[in-house]
Amino acid sequence: MDQATIIGYALGYVAVVITVLIMFLPFFISFGLLLLLAAAVRLVVLLLTTVSIWAYKRLVGLLGTLAGRFAHPGRSDELIPH
Repeated sequence: MDQATIIGYALGYVAVVITVLIMFLPFFISFGLLLLLAAAVRLVVLLLTTVSIWAYKRLVGLLGTLAGRFAHPGRSDELIPH
């Protein structure tokens, strides 16, 4: 086998690989865009979860403070004699 035949086969293999990549390019682009969309949705869900937890903690703290003010103002843990 001479060098021209080897180079011809190599160029044929390279042409087939490039052709297959070009044929599957729309699939790769679609898959990449779906991955980006999934990452964006995940980021939005994480942001909403963080904001929800922060708001819940603030609300619980506010209600706890209000309940502490209005519940027995001079109360201590001692027993009251009857």
